[in-house]
Amino acid sequence: MQMKWIVAVSTAAIFAAGAGQAAAQQSVPPDSTVSGSLDSRDPVSSTQGRFERWRIDAQPGEMVVLRMNSGEIDPLIQIGRTGPGGQFYELAADDDGGGYPNALLQYRAAEGGQYEVRATSFASDDYGGYTLSRSSQWVNTGVDGGGDGLAQLPLDVSGYIDLDDPVDGDGRHYETWRIFIPNQHVVRIRQESADADSWVMLGLVGASGEWVGLFHDDDSGGGLDSEFTYQSVADDVFEIRASTYSAGGGGSYRLIVQDVSATADGGMSAGMIAGGWLTETDVPSPDGRFTEYRTFYAVAGQTVSVTLRSREFDAYLRIGQWSNGAFHEMWTDDDSGGGETGFDAQSTFVAPFTGLYTAALTSFSAGETGLFDIEVQGY
Repeated sequence: MQMKWIVAVSTAAIFAAGAGQAAAQQSVPPDSTVSGSLDSRDPVSSTQGRFERWRIDAQPGEMVVLRMNSGEIDPLIQIGRTGPGGQFYELAADDDGGGYPNALLQYRAAEGGQYEVRATSFASDDYGGYTLSRSSQWVNTGVDGGGDGLAQLPLDVSGYIDLDDPVDGDGRHYETWRIFIPNQHVVRIRQESADADSWVMLGLVGASGEWVGLFHDDDSGGGLDSEFTYQSVADDVFEIRASTYSAGGGGSYRLIVQDVSATADGGMSAGMIAGGWLTETDVPSPDGRFTEYRTFYAVAGQTVSVTLRSREFDAYLRIGQWSNGAFHEMWTDDDSGGGETGFDAQSTFVAPFTGLYTAALTSFSAGETGLFDIEVQGY
């Protein structure tokens, strides 16, 4: 199976046939590698492959990184908790995250204590040797942890939302991840789940600890998955909240965050759509309008079309360059983008040089605010 695969988490216990024949769990200490071998005497996992049990002891806030490599089987890693009676409650799993056929699982331990790791195979009757390696990272989780509290990009982690997680003002339980995004850099944020309707949010935490939401998404990733692209307008630390659409919901998720900037200095590339929110905290102008500046990359001679859309304000678009600390306008538009409201702005031009251009995103009338998206197309 040459694809990355995340197993759905179920609150129902997963019973392993023949579990009574399994050997006692062996511990996998931090920063260590162990080895094993699957054969017909091992119990059968939920994927119908044979498995061996391993035990890890994790600290609150620790992100456990597990790698399972083999030249003989298609490895699959499962991590979970063992309940009364020996029932296994799976929290996350991975198949080909380490590059086919090897598995790579990153799991945030929201709670400290003992976890069970199952080293198994994707296919049934798949026998052979493997190695299992463990390392750790520290990330912000709302609990005590080490390091600077920031997750590093690219971020690809698994987690589980339950009733023990914090709850927001809308009654949604969530888990948090903090990342630093430099000014004008573009990130793609995706939350996947097979058993929960994903709801992913991006925001800032104010000086008094208040949450300031910047953007969110429900189903743009397809099915139950959420996805959006966001471009930062300042060097800042942002908070991502992995949550569920319904209040009081829960389930497993996979969170993927990537820097998809066009250049090392940031900027959108052709084909991107980025979301944003025009607010009273954005750059004010003498005529009472608020403005956000977004950069994008174009090649000399390329036909470029930039569209600013909003259902909440009459979009007004200006495109130009920054020089000597000032914005120099080259093209402008009010309503050429049409859209659902008829007030979307769109500017199409032939790029005179290769490099970064700046789009000034504002409203036609003073004092207007609201959510928007900006799309850049190249031809």
